[in-house]
Amino acid sequence: MTLFDAGGYGNLNRQVSQLEDVIQRKVNAIVLVPASSVGTVPAVEKAVDAGIVVVNDGIATKSPKVTGFVGENSYLMGQLEAVYMADALGGKGKVVMLSGPSGLDLTNFRVNGFKDYMKYYPDIKIVAEKFSGTASAEALNIMQDYLQSFPDVRGVYTFNGPIAIGAVQALRAAGKKPGQVIVTTLDLEDETKRLIQEGWVQMTAISQPVQMAALAVEMAVRAVKGEKIPAETLTQSTMVTKSTLSTVDLSGQTCPKP
Repeated sequence: MTLFDAGGYGNLNRQVSQLEDVIQRKVNAIVLVPASSVGTVPAVEKAVDAGIVVVNDGIATKSPKVTGFVGENSYLMGQLEAVYMADALGGKGKVVMLSGPSGLDLTNFRVNGFKDYMKYYPDIKIVAEKFSGTASAEALNIMQDYLQSFPDVRGVYTFNGPIAIGAVQALRAAGKKPGQVIVTTLDLEDETKRLIQEGWVQMTAISQPVQMAALAVEMAVRAVKGEKIPAETLTQSTMVTKSTLSTVDLSGQTCPKP
């Protein structure tokens, strides 16, 4: 197995170059986390046409030629954020969204799940939304702008942990206290876990990404052997809060030790 890292969702050209490279090497299979659901289509279809198995991990390439997809129910993940947010706000208040990278099906499904559920709460107003990279520093700047424009904001939707970290940094700098503004997110890195324990982040939903990656590799190997694999395999989504953190099975979330 050879690992390639494009360096982030914004580096589509680098990832396409990597795909072209492995196609030339005539590998048996590619497990791909796309930098763009649309932008990777030509390279992925070229790989499949060359007889290479392509399994998407976590994010789907928008092509019917993809051999298989292993991922989360991203729409449900966004809904889980909304369920917690609506309850925590008592059904009213201003909410801002740090929606993550544009151009990904995963992003759109998460965002739409959140927004669609919030339609049941007309007194909750989504007053601002911005798509961005996942760097905490970028999220910090966006959240600082939000706090200047909406000092009475009561809730923050974030796409993932690094973005939540940036949002919390902005809240701290503005003199907010833990829990004064409800922050929800998705996935669970070590730093996000600490922020949940400290009360800065109130909720996350996890989709077992380590299990997801293992399943993607398994599906790729099975397909190379000539077995028919499912077009879509979804992992279980789970809501995690401070009170449930110690009881939730995180084995599919935590990277195994080398």
